[in-house]
Amino acid sequence: MPTHDNAPARVSDHFIKLIAEIAVEAALALMQQAMEATANGTDFTLDPERRFKVVGRLPFIRELQQLSEEQRHDLFVYGFRSNPHDAQADFERLLIEENGRLRKAFRDRWKVVAQESPHRR
Repeated sequence: MPTHDNAPARVSDHFIKLIAEIAVEAALALMQQAMEATANGTDFTLDPERRFKVVGRLPFIRELQQLSEEQRHDLFVYGFRSNPHDAQADFERLLIEENGRLRKAFRDRWKVVAQESPHRR
């Protein structure tokens, strides 16, 4: 999108929402893998092949509900970073240049996911 004053183009809301959705789902996968490692008495080892294969989401949603918003957002960021894909550079730029919008998208997506749990916070 060309601009008249050479300012960078505004990132679309749709793109930021997509990034937030990926990050929240990745955080759920991380929580699942961490809880499974704890239950099995094994060390946590991230398995990127399972990043979007979260089965039985409610326990992991409930665990994330116990965290503060700041802790959840940190986990969303870690989750996104832990998944190999072509949007890493865009994500890092959003963290710096569009942090407020990204955090709002995290909150909005989390509200949708958290409603899956009957024990909402």
